Amino acid sequence: MYRLIVLKHLDELRVIDQGTTYYGFDQEWYSKLWQRRAGCGPTTASTLIRYNAKRNKNSSKAASIALMEDLWSYVTPGIMGVHTVAHFARGLREYLSKKNLDFEISTLTVPTDRTNRPFFAQICEFLASRLEADQPIAFLNLNNGEVENLDPWHWVTIVGIEQREADGPLFAHVYDAGTKHFINLSAWYETTTRPGGFASLA
Repeated sequence: MYRLIVLKHLDELRVIDQGTTYYGFDQEWYSKLWQRRAGCGPTTASTLIRYNAKRNKNSSKAASIALMEDLWSYVTPGIMGVHTVAHFARGLREYLSKKNLDFEISTLTVPTDRTNRPFFAQICEFLASRLEADQPIAFLNLNNGEVENLDPWHWVTIVGIEQREADGPLFAHVYDAGTKHFINLSAWYETTTRPGGFASLA
């Protein structure tokens, strides 16, 4: 059974600047070195907010950077970055409250201890439900295991999931650093050795 669930309005996340098309935001756009090194959390949070800014939206690179700088004040990295789903959700919740935006935050954490992890079927259901609600998903990966095209200790944005066979691996369509990626989430779940998790507006 082939399954594909993708956000309905991916063009909402495109940024075009001087003839170059970016898919989502890039933490390298931040002005300061520490922001560029540690800014994947607020960058991903900005992507979630941008997707939901249906009206009066300015999708220029300058406006995108302004949004990223604004989110930095709420989803602010510490010495270890934004290294937990709780840290990410707390800052995003403060931003939503400050801006009077009527959203909740839905999260799912994946602890290190495999006996306490949600079943992979639960992760699949969470991702499918959020994408079917037309919401991008922030994905925290502290250890990429055997997934070579996924950076460790990093937040990225999931914009779709794909499963080509009923019992086959689940793949994620991901935006990271302004580019598209296609990663094996099943392999991540089986081989990651650190915590991770997911967050989405609801």
